[in-house]
Amino acid sequence: MKTVKIVTLFFAAGAVLLSASCTPTIKVQAPDKPIHLIVDINIKQEILLKVERDVEGISVTPAIPLAKRAGWIGERTDGYLGLVVMDAPRDVKDIVLQANEDRRDQYVVIANKHKTKLDLIETVAGKRFVEKSAAGEFVQVADGSWIKK
Repeated sequence: MKTVKIVTLFFAAGAVLLSASCTPTIKVQAPDKPIHLIVDINIKQEILLKVERDVEGISVTPAIPLAKRAGWIGERTDGYLGLVVMDAPRDVKDIVLQANEDRRDQYVVIANKHKTKLDLIETVAGKRFVEKSAAGEFVQVADGSWIKK
């Protein structure tokens, strides 16, 4: 009986020692070399705000609102005008071609100014022009179809 108690005591002491030696430890130590953090600040939102302001300044010839109200043309999601009616008169088609060339030139200037991609400028402009379209004017939706606002 005395032997059983000694063996039990021995196992209990061993378990305590084992559990003490298996305790996880965390060691905090300052590094030998300096820590360098690379911070990538996302300035896309700031650029977008500046781009939106620049897009606001894009001029629109007086013929464009007239052609829009007549239902011949509308604003596309890519920042350019589009023909809603394919058999539109030649002068309406010329208005669209000229306006799109002018817009592209202005978009390139804005893209270079902000050192960003042209397609970002086109997307921001498209969103802006679609939003600013008046009720009753046509705008293009994501699937390419035209809807009356």
